[in-house]
Amino acid sequence: MRPEHRRLALILLALLALLSLLLFVTVPGKGLWHKALLDASHGPIFAAITLLLLLMRPPEARDSVQAQALAFGTAVALGGLIEILQTLGNRPGSWFDVTTDAIGAATGLALWHLVRRRRTAPSSSVRGAWPGWPLAVLLAGVGAIAWPPLQAARAYAGRAAEFPTIADFQGPRVPAFVESEGESAGIVELPAPWALAAGERALRITYRDGQPRSVQVVEPASDWRGHSTVAVDITNPGDAELRLTFRIFDAAHNMDHRDRFNLPVAIPPRTRSTVRVTLAAVESSPQSRRMDMARIADVMLFGQRGDGAGEFYVSRLWLE
Repeated sequence: MRPEHRRLALILLALLALLSLLLFVTVPGKGLWHKALLDASHGPIFAAITLLLLLMRPPEARDSVQAQALAFGTAVALGGLIEILQTLGNRPGSWFDVTTDAIGAATGLALWHLVRRRRTAPSSSVRGAWPGWPLAVLLAGVGAIAWPPLQAARAYAGRAAEFPTIADFQGPRVPAFVESEGESAGIVELPAPWALAAGERALRITYRDGQPRSVQVVEPASDWRGHSTVAVDITNPGDAELRLTFRIFDAAHNMDHRDRFNLPVAIPPRTRSTVRVTLAAVESSPQSRRMDMARIADVMLFGQRGDGAGEFYVSRLWLE
């Protein structure tokens, strides 16, 4: 095999290997950190793909605008194709991933220009000059790619700092580990009849008749040992009783109703109530085992469909 053919074959194999990472490789794990790292991984992968596409060109053509535009466009098109193929394979596609692919491709082109500039500059004075747009694009691309992991790290640090509070809704945004169902959900000021202080805030869930309604902490601080009670502050501003279920399970949960803690909760009309549950009751709730209080995996408040339209507020969920 001629050397140029061997080089081309190696580049094609490297391209196929990188694309296979996204299409066929499933990285075990779950949670915010896992998702953030998988999302961010598209950036360096498509930076490398763009560089490989340039290396497929003859050396004299790699620095042309046409070659670099083609490499960028091909990389983004491959990213879109990967998302379509994932959708066909029952894995959800993502416009965010395609955007990250494009940022990675642009970052790869910027890196190419910086490296080529160092190699082809005719003098040390030119090498030391400000590299201009390639450095700006490189820094912007790295920052954009690193943003999801940095935000995830910030969320985990905030969760650790707030413990034994599991979820607090006094801030401007819904915490990263909280998910909700309903017609709308958002942090608002608690109405005056129920607020304990001016400006007190809570998560407000509104729902239509027959619509799911829930507040779920999908990745709570997991080690509840050393505490005796879990509590949640709920406000029912409506004229009818609010009926919810308080659900807790650990990492070993088998998705059977009998393998978790389930407590029916009834909040009277126009009432703010704090529901407290002993952790001894939570630990003993699975029928065939003891719940692992060092590995709590999910906390949820949810209502049943068919209870009519309405709203409720959750101010805080914490351990005592």
